[in-house]
Amino acid sequence: MKLFILAVMLCVSAWGVNYFADTDPFSAFRHTGTPQASVLAKAGDECTAIAEKATAHLIPKLEFQRLELAGRKANVVVRCMADHGFYQNPEWLKYAEPIAARVSSEQHISVDEATENLKRIDMLVFEARPDKPVYWQYSKKADQ
Repeated sequence: MKLFILAVMLCVSAWGVNYFADTDPFSAFRHTGTPQASVLAKAGDECTAIAEKATAHLIPKLEFQRLELAGRKANVVVRCMADHGFYQNPEWLKYAEPIAARVSSEQHISVDEATENLKRIDMLVFEARPDKPVYWQYSKKADQ
């Protein structure tokens, strides 16, 4: 009977070590000096990681394949962020339209392509900056 109890205690302790090995039980008592990531930043990090995993098998060799890869990554990020309740900020679009018009005339591309290029860059910025509006805005569309 003692052997059985010893075996059970060993199994329970092994399970406990395995279960709690990745957690820090004292993390609530420590201050690391870094602020907590915002909900937007957390969702953005998660969606960016999902997009990378979703396109990891694609290895572009030609320019159109690189563009297709960028488009797929952007599509995955947009869909994932929508699942988290984030959509394109109308203020960002107002900010980007004149810039896209200027870039399109300088680079001899369409305004839509210039806007899409700006969008693909700014959609990966998940922290507010004072010089321009953030691309993502939380909306309760997903909650309805």
